[in-house]
Amino acid sequence: MGCANLRLWLLASVLASTAACSTGGKGPVWWPPSVGFAPVERPRPALAMRVALTLPVESSEGAGGKERLLTDEPAVPDIAGRWIGVWSGFGVLTRRVSMARAEFTQAGRWGWGKIVLSDALAADVPAVVTYRGALGVPVVFDVFPARVVMKHEAGGNYLSAVFRIDGDRMLGALRGHDTLIVLSRER
Repeated sequence: MGCANLRLWLLASVLASTAACSTGGKGPVWWPPSVGFAPVERPRPALAMRVALTLPVESSEGAGGKERLLTDEPAVPDIAGRWIGVWSGFGVLTRRVSMARAEFTQAGRWGWGKIVLSDALAADVPAVVTYRGALGVPVVFDVFPARVVMKHEAGGNYLSAVFRIDGDRMLGALRGHDTLIVLSRER
C-alpha cells in the first residue's frame, strides 16, 4: 500500500514539474486568486534558436581576399628537431655554466618535447629539473613569430620558460629563477 502511494505521489510531482516548466502559455495556478498572491511572470528561454548564415560565393575577388588574409598573418618558425647549447645559473656560492639539450616536435603553433639541463643538482633551478636529471623535463609549448612559451606538461607551476627565436638560435630564461639557456639547432 505504501509503495502505491509513493508511486502516485512521484507521478503527480513529475506531472506538476512538467506543467510548471512548459514554455508556452501560462502555467497552472496552484492557489486561489483571493489569497492575495499573484503568480510571478518569468521570461522563459526558447528551446531552440535558429540562425541563418549566408555563405560567401566563390569569385575571383574571394580567392584574392583569402590569399591576402593568409599572407597578413606572420608565419610561426619551425623549432622541431634537436637543439644543443649551454645553460647558466647560480650554483653553490658561484655562477655555473653547463650543457643543455632539447628535442622538440611541432604541429603548427603548438608542440611538445623535453629539455635537459646537465649538472643541475646544486643549482637554483626548478625542482623538477633536478628530479628528472638526464631524462629531461617534458614540456609543451606555444610558438609565436618571435618567441616560444614553454611549460611543464603538468602545468606552469613546475616549469615555465620563455625563449626568443633568432633563426637557428634560441635564447631563453626560466621564470622565477636566474637561469639563462642558449640553444642552437643541431645539424
